[in-house]
Amino acid sequence: MIFWKKKKPTSDSNQSSVPQESSGQETRQSDSTEPLTRQAGQDAQPSSSQTPEAPSNKVGWFRRALQKTNEMLRTDIRDLWKSEGELVDDDFLSNLYAILIRTDMGPDMATKIKDSIHDQYRARKVHQEDVLRIIRERIAETLKSKGGSLNLPLTKPAVILVVGVNGSGKTTSIAKLAHRLTNQGKKVLLAAGDTFRAAAVEQLKIWAERIGCD
Repeated sequence: MIFWKKKKPTSDSNQSSVPQESSGQETRQSDSTEPLTRQAGQDAQPSSSQTPEAPSNKVGWFRRALQKTNEMLRTDIRDLWKSEGELVDDDFLSNLYAILIRTDMGPDMATKIKDSIHDQYRARKVHQEDVLRIIRERIAETLKSKGGSLNLPLTKPAVILVVGVNGSGKTTSIAKLAHRLTNQGKKVLLAAGDTFRAAAVEQLKIWAERIGCD
């Protein structure tokens, strides 16, 4: 859970992140090794440790984001098909919806995928690759769309309650929200709603120290 109240914007120095410090170390290492390379007359390309990594393209980012879901789908969804295809009826759509929920998709996304398959293949046979294609298209559309804004009250504290199944990324999402709100000049407090979870408080303390909140 996240609590915040309005505060004065902090200086830019307080918002500097650890990755910027590590970047400076890489620059100093590169500067110190260049004279040695020139003296030795080596024309070889810099080592991988000295070459900045190119930013990942959108395709690579989507592939990493969907890797877990893709693996689970290809494992679980095969049970729905016969070699000649499967008739799209209520039973098929119900089983497909259950599989989508098991792969950590929310009910809205699962319903959107189910409705798309219903509209395109109702009372017709569909093959596994056709369904996987529709799933990829619907997920890609969602990831490319702009996220919603946080409409928080300005005159009183607000509480953001984050819930979800184990391993779904709640703590990481909380840290991202806290970082965003802190950069907006808000006073943020991280609190563990489930203290029975192993190291719940300790993990939030680590994130709070990294972000600069309480």
